[in-house]
Amino acid sequence: MNHFTISKFGPISSRLDVRAVAIFILTVLAPPNVNADIFAPFTTSNINPFVQVHGLPGARPAQLVPDKVLAWQVQTDIANNFTKDTGRAESISIDGETYRANFSLRYGIADRWEIGIEVPYLRHEGGQLDSFIEGYHDFLGLSQGGRDDVPRNVLDYSHASGANSQRLRKSVNGIGDVRLNLAYRLHENDNRVWSIRGGVKLPTGGADEFTGSEGTDVSVGLYLSELAFLGKESLSFHSNVGVLLLGDGEIIEEEVEDWAVYGSSTLAWRLSPRLSLKAQFDFHSALYDSGFEEIGSFAGQLILGGSIILGEKTQLDLSVSEDVIVNTAPDVVFSIGLRSHF
Repeated sequence: MNHFTISKFGPISSRLDVRAVAIFILTVLAPPNVNADIFAPFTTSNINPFVQVHGLPGARPAQLVPDKVLAWQVQTDIANNFTKDTGRAESISIDGETYRANFSLRYGIADRWEIGIEVPYLRHEGGQLDSFIEGYHDFLGLSQGGRDDVPRNVLDYSHASGANSQRLRKSVNGIGDVRLNLAYRLHENDNRVWSIRGGVKLPTGGADEFTGSEGTDVSVGLYLSELAFLGKESLSFHSNVGVLLLGDGEIIEEEVEDWAVYGSSTLAWRLSPRLSLKAQFDFHSALYDSGFEEIGSFAGQLILGGSIILGEKTQLDLSVSEDVIVNTAPDVVFSIGLRSHF
């Protein structure tokens, strides 16, 4: 009976598998009807809970949205954090998971200008990835860094310095700090674009919930995009560097720096008209005057992934990031982005 059942439905299952593979290949390899921005950088940023409350902008290309075009994007990040440190007069614990969904709109004006808004929604909780990450570390023979000495799936975002302390130990969620953006294209030719991008982060989140700093931050940066990088039409390079001015807030307010430098570099390789692979490095200087590397040193994370064009106007981004400068960013971040335009 079992043999009859398998032989009866096996060919049908095989045909379905072949069709699914064929559909996927056609989707990836077939040329799109429009020129979607398959080279664009990943827009994730450092979501260390003490860092993401400030106005660090995500990476963007130097190219602006065309005149009278409205572009939208939803970027979802799942970050697993674990690091603890104790000094003579200061202690810090970053143990938990942060989920962030960032909805953004950008609109092109008169060819050279672009305006935009970003609205993040955040959730902090103990999470479910600790066991998976510990197993991954064991498989590769990597150090657990103290993970296996504490209970799994516990939320503890805390910092203490002298008489001042800040702690989050229960799951919370809410709207984060809304960001208003403005961009101006400086120069463009067939292969190179220069632009300036700036933004103002508003205090719409809450410091007690780590959804915002309750301060206003301002950023401005210079952006470069190189198409046909190194003479190869299949390669594209994006880079930016900027300055972030940090306003008074309620997250470790006595240690917040007045300003910080941020930047990013992205190399994208188009494998087909619908598929590209990308490697990206994001960095920023310390946002706090602290002796702990988690918040008081130069930070860097490596993002690897790719983009797939799903339709005439829709693109899917998939990526994973690692804290290549250890403890300065989340251990791992899984990101999914969906972008399109009208």
